[in-house]
Amino acid sequence: MQRNGRSLLYPAFLTLGGVCLASIVALPLGVKARVAKGKVKSKRGMDPFTRFWMEWMTEYRGVVMVMVVLPLSFAFEQYFEVRDWFYRTFQVAPRLHDARVRHVQKQVRRWNAAGLRGKRTMCTARASWLTMSTRTATFKEDCSKIECCLRDILRVDVEKGFVRTEPLVDMRYMTRTLVPLGYQLAIQVEMESLTIGGLCMGLGMETNSHRFGLLQETVLAFEIVTSHGELLRVTRESNPDLFYALPWSHGTLGFLVAVELKIIPIKPYVHVRYLPCHTQEELCSQMKALSEAKNPPEFLEATVYSKETSVIQVGEFADVDSPEKRRKVNGVNHFWKPWYYLHVEEALTNKGPFDEYIPVRHYHHRFTRSIFWELRDLIPFGNHPLYRCLLGWLGAPKVSFIKLTMTPQIRREVVYKHVVQDIIIPVDEMAHSINLFHEWFEIYPLLIFPIAIFDHGPAHEGFLRNPTKKIPGKNCQMFFDLGVYGVPDKVRRKEAWDAKARIRAMEKYTRDVGGYQCLYADTFMDEKEFRLMFNHALYDKMREKYDCEGAFPSIYQKIRPEAGVLEDEGDANEKTAV
Repeated sequence: MQRNGRSLLYPAFLTLGGVCLASIVALPLGVKARVAKGKVKSKRGMDPFTRFWMEWMTEYRGVVMVMVVLPLSFAFEQYFEVRDWFYRTFQVAPRLHDARVRHVQKQVRRWNAAGLRGKRTMCTARASWLTMSTRTATFKEDCSKIECCLRDILRVDVEKGFVRTEPLVDMRYMTRTLVPLGYQLAIQVEMESLTIGGLCMGLGMETNSHRFGLLQETVLAFEIVTSHGELLRVTRESNPDLFYALPWSHGTLGFLVAVELKIIPIKPYVHVRYLPCHTQEELCSQMKALSEAKNPPEFLEATVYSKETSVIQVGEFADVDSPEKRRKVNGVNHFWKPWYYLHVEEALTNKGPFDEYIPVRHYHHRFTRSIFWELRDLIPFGNHPLYRCLLGWLGAPKVSFIKLTMTPQIRREVVYKHVVQDIIIPVDEMAHSINLFHEWFEIYPLLIFPIAIFDHGPAHEGFLRNPTKKIPGKNCQMFFDLGVYGVPDKVRRKEAWDAKARIRAMEKYTRDVGGYQCLYADTFMDEKEFRLMFNHALYDKMREKYDCEGAFPSIYQKIRPEAGVLEDEGDANEKTAV
């Protein structure tokens, strides 16, 4: 929904009051974060006030979620809506960008002059709770923090088909800017809070990744500041080695300050067909055929509701130009609507196969309101019609504020009584992996996105290895993302469940079939196992060439098991008995 400046003033004033109120409630959280520093078992050294607040927030998690996290999330959203409107309307960002980049370079050069290379590595100053990762970035405690306040779109060129943007622009800002122009990113990721930088230097995928691949395939140019403060513009043509090493590097080869991404023309709606499947064989055969077709659909995904039942969703851009089509329009992201994954499930229960026309922004952000299906555990009554009508307008709690209000005890429960994992594996493993996930986790729904992994040749093989079983006539192999999010049924039944053993089994299986674990999630791999999963050859070469050792942490140092949560003494054999 587009708003003019006048209509934005009212929520801006509401935001100010909301922030003040919520800040009073949330004041102890900053104290908690500084005291804990990742060491979560012991409460020694905490003052009584902090201990009281930590215990209270753990005991009354639901109250904190509704009374603190939701208002904070709403206030945060309204502030950035006003801020982004101002910067977009008055074209402030392009004029400020060069100064922002110089500020980053100045800090890096100051770090070099101080002789800190090899003593204290650099990282961004962005607080770890602001990221969409499940981890708390404890490695930052020992780093020199570089301010990188780069959160604006710099240029949209519809004639040449690209957008130039700073790395902290999120998907909400991107769709608000591009969709009214009749465009979107070639890979337009669904969660509103995900940032361009995280998606480009980490991982980005969507329901059209079977056509375009991961988001990194749509990058036209990276702009980075190196460990010596030099600004480089990196393209496939100018510097192919560095270009193919940057994806998945997680900021360990330089600071990303801008990126150019491919954009594509769109239509106002996505025509979605919901196809129920009642056997694994039906799901796997249809997904393989649809994803590997010569002319595949624009969008393709599946939601798995049990070992045997699932719903395939097939989408195409569309116009709504007749009364019959208008009757099928469904704005799935309106706050009074049921959560999308439950709406999809109706194809298995009441409706059978059906189709509808979803406004394109609603389609792109269809999982934001329910955080896929995680909100059912955070706010169990969140899909109740009364809640949706009375409080649904506040939107979903932001993952960043969920993390900010997460006490050490809750963080441990997230690791040992809860699962958030994605793996990318060959499409031929679909049935086997669903059976294994049922054995290990017994969590439903499961998410399936088909993904094309492209062959860039032996000289430019990046962190992902070149595929070995390419589709005939194409330069790619079809993989798929399998996502599991939620509380295992054994935990719900108060039975013993070994989180570490299950995740390690998943990681080994992923390595064995030539797949990859998505690194936003917690990992239990040691460094040797991590290097077996991912191809480090080009990455190591670029680390040496651009003098990154001693300047930036390695990827493993950034994603390794979190100190105080995943590697405490005795955790290796810890089993959750509820």
